[in-house]
Amino acid sequence: MPYIDTHAHLSDESFDIDRNSVIEKTLNCGIKYIFEILCSPSEWESESLFSNFFENFYFAYGIHPEYAGKFEQSSFEILKRKLSNSKTLFVGEIGLDYFWVNDNKNEQKSLLVSQLVLSKEFSKPCVFHCRNSKDSSHNAYKDTLDLLEKNWNYNAVKRGIMHSFSGSMEDAFRAIDLGLYLGINGTITYPKNSSLREIVKKVGIENIVFETDCPYLPLQSRRGTRNSSESIPEIAAQTAAFCSFSQAKTIETVYNNSLSFIK
Repeated sequence: MPYIDTHAHLSDESFDIDRNSVIEKTLNCGIKYIFEILCSPSEWESESLFSNFFENFYFAYGIHPEYAGKFEQSSFEILKRKLSNSKTLFVGEIGLDYFWVNDNKNEQKSLLVSQLVLSKEFSKPCVFHCRNSKDSSHNAYKDTLDLLEKNWNYNAVKRGIMHSFSGSMEDAFRAIDLGLYLGINGTITYPKNSSLREIVKKVGIENIVFETDCPYLPLQSRRGTRNSSESIPEIAAQTAAFCSFSQAKTIETVYNNSLSFIK
């Protein structure tokens, strides 16, 4: 059974010296598809970097919350053209991020809502980014989920992915109730992340997808190194082991979860 990396940033400059060889190695280790996330206007033309691997790549286009108030409104017209592309699967990654900056919540929320409108207009699921403040006093998950419940009119059985899930058990079930998969990556292997392992065990493999967020968030065994989509098989194996799932069933179920966005 092959694998899918549902969240990669292989357009990142850290791959400029060896991008094609990294992708070739990734495909050779069983990764069939990669969902490349292009989440700022400066990245939206980067799909050309993957022209040699056209059959293996799908894309998400959006404006990440860190760019709230920092982009031209004309960018939305470009974004609409990108969302019309047959290889575009998602609007994303979009959401709320209070980790570094939380004094611009209204701008972030406005940006998120405006892209939820595009999700409905173009019938595209979304990839959501949520990050609470460092001391957790500003809850991006609650604010995001509240906004989705009130403002998201895109109708589908599965409406997207809550990328790099780091919320609470309550957040997990609220996201699932909204038709979202939880994106699970190398952070599940971090020793202090027992809460995420408990959440995954509770929600089950039918509600997760695997991702790397490369070049970020490497596995515990590779901390301090550049991550790549090659990590997906180990993320799958570690998740199955941590949560006492069948490895074969985990790989098959999560692959089919991810594949549902392509079919």
